[in-house]
Amino acid sequence: MTWDYYEEGKTFDISKEEKKSENILDSLNPKQKKKLKKTLQAAEPTEFFGQDFTKLGDLLEMIDALDFTKSDKKLNKKVKSMDERNIDIVATATKLRKEYELLYRQIRDLVYPKRKGEKNE
Repeated sequence: MTWDYYEEGKTFDISKEEKKSENILDSLNPKQKKKLKKTLQAAEPTEFFGQDFTKLGDLLEMIDALDFTKSDKKLNKKVKSMDERNIDIVATATKLRKEYELLYRQIRDLVYPKRKGEKNE
């Protein structure tokens, strides 16, 4: 459909009006698209996010169970303090993990918007 919008002899074609890209990927060239997809995939949260912290906790429990720490009160107190610090670190890591996953989902939804009728994962 066309019409002379300003009555200046210039016609305006509605059918050729630019449509905004519904998805970021559509606006990228193939090389940029591939790089964005790879980076997004690499940033996906994994199950290994907090394993180092739990391993450290296991190590501290093992040290605490050894006989030589029980006889030395100063060393025992030091190990208990380290265990408390590790618990704080694990709690912080858990919060960070949740924030990371939320931010990742928001970014992923920005790159791959859900279409109508599509179910959440």
